[in-house]
Amino acid sequence: MNRENLIKLIILIGVLVFFLAGSRIKAEQMKVICTEGNCQKPHDHGELNFHERFHVEPEDHFGMAFLKSCANFWEANATGMTFAVIIGGAALSLHLSWKEFERVVAFRGVKGAALGSVFGMPLNMCANCSAVTGVGLTSQGGSPEATLGVILGGALLNIIGIVTMFSLFHPAVIISRLVFSAILIVGIVPLVSRWVVKQENLQAKEPALNLISCYLPENSFPQTVLKTFEDWLIAIGNIAYKLIPLMLIGTLLTALFRVLVPNEVLHEVVEYNPLMVIAIISFIGTMLSVPVLFEILLGTMLLQLGFSNGAIAAMVFTAPSFGLFTLVLTRQKLGGIKVPLVLIGITFLFGIGAGLLAEFLTTYL
Repeated sequence: MNRENLIKLIILIGVLVFFLAGSRIKAEQMKVICTEGNCQKPHDHGELNFHERFHVEPEDHFGMAFLKSCANFWEANATGMTFAVIIGGAALSLHLSWKEFERVVAFRGVKGAALGSVFGMPLNMCANCSAVTGVGLTSQGGSPEATLGVILGGALLNIIGIVTMFSLFHPAVIISRLVFSAILIVGIVPLVSRWVVKQENLQAKEPALNLISCYLPENSFPQTVLKTFEDWLIAIGNIAYKLIPLMLIGTLLTALFRVLVPNEVLHEVVEYNPLMVIAIISFIGTMLSVPVLFEILLGTMLLQLGFSNGAIAAMVFTAPSFGLFTLVLTRQKLGGIKVPLVLIGITFLFGIGAGLLAEFLTTYL
């Protein structure tokens, strides 16, 4: 590894540590406090949203409810999305100049999905933000397995979230989520990635990215540092230019579903047939796009409303997983809408499976 790549790696790790220490861990602590019933701003909560600056009232007409939901979603994800672009830019810059790293993110099959999930785990991001980082990192040659691994690893293998759930829910709920998360990442991701035609996966290199190159030996150390930061800014600009419009489209779709599925739905389905309840909760969770660890708050709310462990397991698996927002962001990387739609369908079915497994394990644990 030359000096330029070493500096880029330090920048990547430094930005990630700053994000975790300055924002993510604090946000996660707030959510844990809320699950314990000690939230300082309970009036800011919506049942299907962690924070609602603009409360959607029953008397709001569709247009107003839609605009409020858009604003609430964007505000809840603004910090994570911003850092996702910055971290993705640092990773892309390193990818384009360090051949060994480029080779790793191009791994296919189970190895690519597993390594991608390992890269995603320390991000401590929801699927929405992980998608920005994952797509940015692999936009110039990384495999679809690595892209999906980063997204799902960041969303489903969050260590803080898993530990927190053990203190709140029945073990059957956590076991079900871990089992189906593992199957999704190392089983389904390599399978569906085969459907991404190689020519579709390759994207033309942006002209601006040609300015990112390996360290030139004749440059001095200060020039190397300056060139490194220049590469980083170019990569950030490239990711922002391509993904921010898609992020806005994803926000619109997510807000639309939020308006069509008001809070009252949860109160109405609690007495339905158990299998129907699990299917409905799995569908709602799949369509939702929630901030990091918010699935735990949703699970706690279901617990308080009297839902079974199966319904809770379906929610905590599907809500942070692949959904509408990630569909929009990954469509180009995955060669069209086919693979993202299949992943959404599998997420829904796996949510039902996780719910049924949790119900089964509850009788033995």
